[in-house]
Amino acid sequence: MTSPARFADIHIIQAVPFANLNRDELGAPKELSFGGATRMRASSQCYKRATRTALQQMTDGDEWDFGTRSRAHAETIAKALQERGWQEMAAKIAARDLFSMLDDDEADGDEASDEGAEGNGRARARKAPSEQEQESSRLLTNVLLYLNDSDIPRLVELAEAHRDDYERAAEGLSADAPLPVVHKKNDTKWHKELLGVLKQCTGAGLALFGRMIAKLPEGRIDGASQVAHAFTTHEAKFEIDYFTAVDDLLTGKESSGSGHLGTAEYASGVFYRYATLDLRELHDHFGQGSEDTAAHLAGLFLQAFAMAVPSGKKTSTAPHTPPALVYTSLRSDRPVNLAAAFETPVRPARDEGHLPRSLQALATHLTQLESFFGGQGRVWHGHAATVDTSPTNHADDETPLPLGERMPLSKLRDAMVTRLSSGDQQ
Repeated sequence: MTSPARFADIHIIQAVPFANLNRDELGAPKELSFGGATRMRASSQCYKRATRTALQQMTDGDEWDFGTRSRAHAETIAKALQERGWQEMAAKIAARDLFSMLDDDEADGDEASDEGAEGNGRARARKAPSEQEQESSRLLTNVLLYLNDSDIPRLVELAEAHRDDYERAAEGLSADAPLPVVHKKNDTKWHKELLGVLKQCTGAGLALFGRMIAKLPEGRIDGASQVAHAFTTHEAKFEIDYFTAVDDLLTGKESSGSGHLGTAEYASGVFYRYATLDLRELHDHFGQGSEDTAAHLAGLFLQAFAMAVPSGKKTSTAPHTPPALVYTSLRSDRPVNLAAAFETPVRPARDEGHLPRSLQALATHLTQLESFFGGQGRVWHGHAATVDTSPTNHADDETPLPLGERMPLSKLRDAMVTRLSSGDQQ
């Protein structure tokens, strides 16, 4: 009898041309040292956000709630309270007060799980709002907060329960007066009420990606997804691009040469990307009888992660290459990351790029893992590809690619969903 699936592993091999998917604090492509070689890297946070935005685009406002990470949630809540008949000042006090316990003058930071660090370099504290920001809106928090859309009405209801407190606090205040904090951080009753709202996991976004709030660690929600840092299967060569821009108006006698010049750093390569879903945790987030919902969401995640493209330098590089290989495996025992296949940097054969050897290195490692696990643990597997995955197309070693049945990406997603919807999960 086949054991039910507990984890869904997703492995991707993808060739990326001249690009800078994810920058460090100096604007250069992120990198890592692995197997004695420097590789180009794109952080897990970077791919989490790219996946989340891909999910939002794929579902286009359907029944799924993938949430938003922002400093401006209080503005949304203040508007909702005013639509309920609240006076403007009371609504603003309430909206800002809801987040006062989560915020901090030092802005230690808040992430959707650890997703908030993607972008340009290390996760750094967000500075307190500038005078200009304060003038345009006193409702901005100092930290990014990740909320599902379904969190907003529940926070509005919490404010409504304390409406008398907020209306008293608004009495006699001028329109430009500082917004007072009504509930202090040592208010245990308020702490419990706020925690009761934020600990609820009612949307797909939190179920997948979780939420961590530095100032309210008890409100942490662990998401079902785990995403590894992507890296090139081979040593990366980083290149400096010297660029200029011509001034369209100052030409001829008024100007010679360029109106602007600068440099930017890029690299290219074949990436290995990996993510896994804890199917039991995903099911638990939605509750009893939600097998079909969890299975459908797992399928959406597979497709979104496969097609996700980080936004770094996107307009100047357009790195929209589809993956060469998307391999997914349902396992009953534990997740299995295949990064060790590339601990020895891949070197291309004569008249070949890195892609064929990368696929063969993956095949060799998978075969060794099959021997190690003795065929146990894997419940089902399959793959989609844009390249030939037959063994004769991958270098001199004709090790078969143990990837299961080949099918289009949409069919691969549907096959996994069908397998999980049939109850074949723990």
